[in-house]
Amino acid sequence: MTPNLYQQMFETIQSDDFGRTFWLDNGELCSAPTHTDGTTDWDSSDYVSEWSDLEGLNLDKLLTVHKQLLTQ
Repeated sequence: MTPNLYQQMFETIQSDDFGRTFWLDNGELCSAPTHTDGTTDWDSSDYVSEWSDLEGLNLDKLLTVHKQLLTQ
């Protein structure tokens, strides 16, 4: 299986807590939904800074993902 272009360009983290795959694009935290089979829906990617519904968001877990990406 050939890696997706996103996977070739960026280090990614799949988060079970969010059901999303995260990566950094020029310092911007990005994400896309992760399917139950572990693949990522790259066509539905977004910038976390554009998220508008933050109700129930566990900021501590999100910051942990961001920190892990920064230290990869």
